[in-house]
Amino acid sequence: MVRQAVGDREVEKNSTSRKIKTITGEDEEKAYQEIRDAFDTDVVKIFVCLPNMEFDTMNLDESKQIAELYYTCNGKRIIYMVNAPYRESSLGIDIEDPVEKEYSKEINGCKINIVLYKVEEDNESRCVAKFEYNNIEYFIMGLIKEGDFEKILKNLVFPK
Repeated sequence: MVRQAVGDREVEKNSTSRKIKTITGEDEEKAYQEIRDAFDTDVVKIFVCLPNMEFDTMNLDESKQIAELYYTCNGKRIIYMVNAPYRESSLGIDIEDPVEKEYSKEINGCKINIVLYKVEEDNESRCVAKFEYNNIEYFIMGLIKEGDFEKILKNLVFPK
């Protein structure tokens, strides 16, 4: 079954084993509500805090309890992954670029591990952050300047 609504451009695909919802356009709040409904809890949200940064798309796999939210900033993609079944299985990221810097920051009482990868053909770094909050695993990654990436991290909205 495929359903598409013209106004909010919601697409729903249904197969026998997986149900994936996709939300595109400007409906970021609806995307987070869909995640909340599927995971039965509030999740940490990204706050659009940079000029030219905007929400693009969300893919939600309800059966695997994984959501991928895509943002763009200055024409480059920022990926935000939310993994609810963190206790049973963890997501991994394999990046081929050399590690430039690794460190941790505490934001809102949550330890966030950050790795910057050197991208040879670009002046920016590939930034990756990983953290766990309320038994949910989060990843944020993008080709972005370190200062802008930290600004996104400092403006994360943690549920109360």
